[in-house]
Amino acid sequence: MKFIFKASVGLLALTFVTFLSDQRVQAQGAAGADTTATPQRPQQPRGGRRGGGFGGPIELGPDDVAVYDAPPEDFKTERERIPHGKLETVEYESKTVGTTRKMQVYTPPGYSSDTKYPVLYLLHGIGGDETEWQRFATPNVMFDNLIADGKAVPMIVVMPNGRAQKNDRSEGNVFESAPAFAVFERDLLDDVIPFMETKYSIDNNREKRAIAGLSMGGGQSFNFGLGNLDTFAWVGPFSAAPNTRKPEELIPDVAAAKAKLKLLWISCGNKDGLINISQRTHQFLKKNEIEHVWHVDGHGHDPAHWSSSLYWFAQSVFQDKPVVAKLSGDSLAGKWSATIDTQIGEQHYEYTIETKDSQTSGTAVMKLNGETFNSKLAKVKLEGKSVSFEETLNFQGNDLLITYSGELTADEMQLTRKVGEFATEKFAATRAK
Repeated sequence: MKFIFKASVGLLALTFVTFLSDQRVQAQGAAGADTTATPQRPQQPRGGRRGGGFGGPIELGPDDVAVYDAPPEDFKTERERIPHGKLETVEYESKTVGTTRKMQVYTPPGYSSDTKYPVLYLLHGIGGDETEWQRFATPNVMFDNLIADGKAVPMIVVMPNGRAQKNDRSEGNVFESAPAFAVFERDLLDDVIPFMETKYSIDNNREKRAIAGLSMGGGQSFNFGLGNLDTFAWVGPFSAAPNTRKPEELIPDVAAAKAKLKLLWISCGNKDGLINISQRTHQFLKKNEIEHVWHVDGHGHDPAHWSSSLYWFAQSVFQDKPVVAKLSGDSLAGKWSATIDTQIGEQHYEYTIETKDSQTSGTAVMKLNGETFNSKLAKVKLEGKSVSFEETLNFQGNDLLITYSGELTADEMQLTRKVGEFATEKFAATRAK
């Protein structure tokens, strides 16, 4: 087993270094450097293939849409009149590495040894360390605010150093330390978790333990979370890096994953050249009908995406009913097709919906008995999962007002269509592949 583990460490490291060797300067700024600013990138079209900047070309599919809005502007702003938790740096003895190591630990407001708390292990990127999350996302402030608002449960958040080697500082050529990020699996399981459960009042039930992370830490979250489902029930990879194992390796037993996962919450930005890594896992999960969240926002490989992802993940983890996705209008963007059985025959529709400058509108092409009719869509709205819009169709010289209402999923709109006072039909419109 030791030989197999070391071999896999080397293979993962080689894969990661090879993939990113020509991205070193960008990656240190995007995937873990000490920065609070989002890299400025030119605006790019919503769909289709494009250059990805960091990483590789980007091919967006119909599922690659945002299922949550942007967080409120003040989600990381410290409030004076609410209870505050405590953030501290602690040291632990790592038998895996053979030295004393550091990590940051957040305990929630009112922390007491009389209560057993769930714990989230939050991992950084290849250029970061145990302080990276604090530098751009201030998780202590974010969690204080969410807990005060009743949106997150009181939990302990552990931010360890995922570079499991004696010199674990982010310095020099950070890519040379890629193998140490794979070694961290043993440090986490054998040293970090036992230390935390000895020093802090933690519920050691697997259903009270979560793992999440960004970039390299996102790949670790995939690998360590799905690879140790007896340890973790909640997994949140954000813009996972190429250290991520292939889906078939991550989930060799589909039935076990379905039975043991409480939540698998995956995110990436649509300007992130590493999106294909999470896309392939999403498609595998979808094919095998494994429930998960797939959230693609408008960011790149940057702190804005990671802090936003943590904001939404925190509102689902350790809760019986994870927060319902608040779909944005952009989630409707794309082409939809439908066949509607009407009193005058089958009408074959193609709807095209787009969002521009926060305004959502669209067009429709309808074919009936060999004729083609073009119309515009107006008042396109999406509230939660409820969708509605209007169509004005010129038919036989008359303008007919057609209203639509129903519910949206990633691939389908279940709609009720009312044609003035004449007819009402129910049908499904599906995303064009």
